[in-house]
Amino acid sequence: MVLDWFFKDSSESHKKPTPEESRRLVAQFNEWSPRIPTIPEPISVITFDAAMKYFESDRPSNSHIKKCAIVRQNHREGQLLAQVFLDRNNQLVVGSDGTPYGRQLVARKFDQKLRDMFGENDLIIVEQKAQKPTLNEFDRSIFSLIHNWLSDIVRIPQVVPVMTYEAAIQYFVTNRPDDSRVKKGVILRQPHAQGQHLIQVFLDRENDLVLRPDGKPYGRQLVVRELDAELRDTFGNKDLIIVE
Repeated sequence: MVLDWFFKDSSESHKKPTPEESRRLVAQFNEWSPRIPTIPEPISVITFDAAMKYFESDRPSNSHIKKCAIVRQNHREGQLLAQVFLDRNNQLVVGSDGTPYGRQLVARKFDQKLRDMFGENDLIIVEQKAQKPTLNEFDRSIFSLIHNWLSDIVRIPQVVPVMTYEAAIQYFVTNRPDDSRVKKGVILRQPHAQGQHLIQVFLDRENDLVLRPDGKPYGRQLVVRELDAELRDTFGNKDLIIVE
């Protein structure tokens, strides 16, 4: 269940890079170029479709990836073409070994469509829609994330007789941290010997827990004897509510 509650951040829409940003990205590529995987043999022609297909078929499973970039540079055998993956701040995304995701190759020529896309520029930014997990996958990932941090989430010692829908949602308003990373809230329920165990935490845009300066999650957990009808209906047959 997803509830539309949190205000949307209108600044999240991606912007086209300015000339200054383009120069910065090319400089960043030049710095990382020795570590970007290289296809050793020059190819005769690189097409627009082949370049775009690479971003689909070889996209790493990394939630930080929000867009892609293609850089071209002159080369003695034609043109060097590099394809890399960027985060929302236009920084190269690197793997756990410190190697940037992507590839570089030498092409003797580009097809007309790819030449037209570059125009007089040496950089193309390709915006990508995030690959959203299915609801079941999302639920499982959130369950696992919360359980890993459970011992660090503030525990309310008193057992609450009834938790109402209004009280649960109001918590996200009155106790929302003054932290720009917070984009949504989560309510998780579990069976408990005295009723139900409720956990309420805050997530960022990547669906990771937002942590306090002391390294522990914002949020609370408590035991309630029962939920009111509205909160039960909101959960339905699920054990997780996302409040956005």
